[in-house]
Amino acid sequence: MSADAHIQHVNVNVDDLAAAVAFYRDVLGLALDPTPDQGFESQFFRINAAQQIHMNVIRDARPFRAHFCIEVRDFMGLFRRAKAAGAIDIRPWGRVRALPSGKMQMFVRDPHGNLIEIASAAGAAIEPALFGDALVEPEPGVYRMAPGADVGRHETR
Repeated sequence: MSADAHIQHVNVNVDDLAAAVAFYRDVLGLALDPTPDQGFESQFFRINAAQQIHMNVIRDARPFRAHFCIEVRDFMGLFRRAKAAGAIDIRPWGRVRALPSGKMQMFVRDPHGNLIEIASAAGAAIEPALFGDALVEPEPGVYRMAPGADVGRHETR
């Protein structure tokens, strides 16, 4: 694979396009992108100049821990919007945390059960008061699972 390869898009399936559009636009802050008529309800979102999310109203199983990650500059703003929307999910990978690299990490679920990791861009401004929130680990670290812990299938709803 070429060193200049990149992910062009990630596909997510949802049950209600209007609710999904509101979440990805208003909570995650992604811009709508032109979407071709595919014969089913769909909407594309722009992540950056080369990447998109393709959203389709197609019934499908949703995994518990599988996810994709979006790196954002305004982690604090997204944290506030996600918390207000009740979208932060600490069950699969633990609480919001500062990683040893200094980046922040949190996991949110869209209204349809799709899991999205949100990582802060390098140098993003993080308010110290964030670490007093019950959804946030007070000390930097990584998610660890005890040897032999149940890593089996879980329901997202």
